[in-house]
Amino acid sequence: MKRNYLIVPFIAFLLSCTGSYDTTAKVEVKLYEADWSSLRKHQSPQWLDGMKFGIYCHWGPQTVQVASGNKEMTRLDAIEQWKGERFDAKEWVDLFQAAGAQFGGPVAWHGSGLLNWDSDITEWNSVQKGPKVDIYGSLAKELRKRGMPVISSFHTGNFWERMWGPISKENSTYLNPYEDNSAYGTMNNGRVADVIYDAWYARISEAVDKYQPDMIWFDTGFGGTVGKELKGQVDRGRWLPQAKPELGGTPEKYQQKMISHFFNKGIEWDNEVEVIYKSHDIPVGIGMRDIEDGNLVGLQYAPWMADINMQRHYKWYSTWFYNPVNKPKDAGTLVDMLVDITSKNGRILLNVPPQADGTFAEPIKKELYAMGDWLKINGEAIYNTIPWVFFGEGPTEVTHPGHHGQGKKHGEFIPKYTAEDIRFTQNGKNLYVICMDWPGEEVAIRTLSSMGKLFPGSIKRISMLGSKEAIEWNQDDEALVVKMPKEKPYDFAYVLKIVRE
Repeated sequence: MKRNYLIVPFIAFLLSCTGSYDTTAKVEVKLYEADWSSLRKHQSPQWLDGMKFGIYCHWGPQTVQVASGNKEMTRLDAIEQWKGERFDAKEWVDLFQAAGAQFGGPVAWHGSGLLNWDSDITEWNSVQKGPKVDIYGSLAKELRKRGMPVISSFHTGNFWERMWGPISKENSTYLNPYEDNSAYGTMNNGRVADVIYDAWYARISEAVDKYQPDMIWFDTGFGGTVGKELKGQVDRGRWLPQAKPELGGTPEKYQQKMISHFFNKGIEWDNEVEVIYKSHDIPVGIGMRDIEDGNLVGLQYAPWMADINMQRHYKWYSTWFYNPVNKPKDAGTLVDMLVDITSKNGRILLNVPPQADGTFAEPIKKELYAMGDWLKINGEAIYNTIPWVFFGEGPTEVTHPGHHGQGKKHGEFIPKYTAEDIRFTQNGKNLYVICMDWPGEEVAIRTLSSMGKLFPGSIKRISMLGSKEAIEWNQDDEALVVKMPKEKPYDFAYVLKIVRE
């Protein structure tokens, strides 16, 4: 049986120093194969564990359609009118950083055959059409200048409607968006033709090769399980009796081909990378799962992500693209969501939608700046933290978990936390106790009683982030009682820092 080996660079360096290593020899690298067992050997990057807050942006011809107010405008008409004349990658990343984001990136492909990068495959890209700019490339370059990992997302939907231009460099078959290509949707014995997935693979692998993202994220078209979950036909990986035996999405062989290509490129780049996917679109343990505009109940064993729309869904048409009718969530709500999800072993990817010209509306910037101000003071309770053995205490928990649970009824189901609700995170010897609302003169934390996890004598000192006031406290067999500062240091989510022995 053939054996492949990955030579650890440090060992190779030591051998080269002793003269016993031939630096001209070809290093044989262990590659991932296109099957689930091989791909499951992949490990999530250690650096990603500390990443709790990122920003990405839905920007495209849909933004123009929404802004026009013309329901008759086609996607192709919108591309012609999409100028994006004030797009500036530096200003975008400035805003990401001002909001306190640790990573960011573009929506690289969404809802049409237009690619938001400089494609060598098809002229249907943002350099030759629309704003005439390499959205993905310019953002990736600017993010890397700031040392911020790059995430790119791919939202393809109905595949035969999203492949415009040549199939690939190898197959010049041209799919004209002005023509009806629906026949490709049933060519494979009633299913989508393989040639469409060839086009899909060619485009995404091109984006990976050109821009070397740290994370790629696949939306619903990648696996098709979300629709079944939302319809109550699939429950946490179990096919229910009432469900029709039909599932859309990408065939396994193309999923495996794409993920193995990305993981192997990560080895080539000497960079740890991650793939993120919806729900149960691929087997567990291969990447990180994402919950769309939702949350989960309780502490999760596996790290996860929630992509959260900054806008509330008052009008559902193209809700993830900028619409002034869909008012932004306020900073207090966003911080509460970030705190709760972080305490449960998750992280947030926040959608911040630009206007058609490439700038961000003032109400959106206002809330992001306020969120960033909070993180400047309290970021140590979020960034690079890990969950504690308990994620929190108090009466309030998510009532509508899963995909879209936080978007329904204009965000009405987003929990409204009280002074009794507390969340925990930790980093090293520091345990962070985050009071979700101001408790008044004092707070009694039952989880931290002397009969609980923190034995008597475990606590060395307690302070409140952002406050210079000395903190008085007492631990007994009922609770840890902490006297709060006389003045609130900020407006939401108040962080007590406990240094343990």
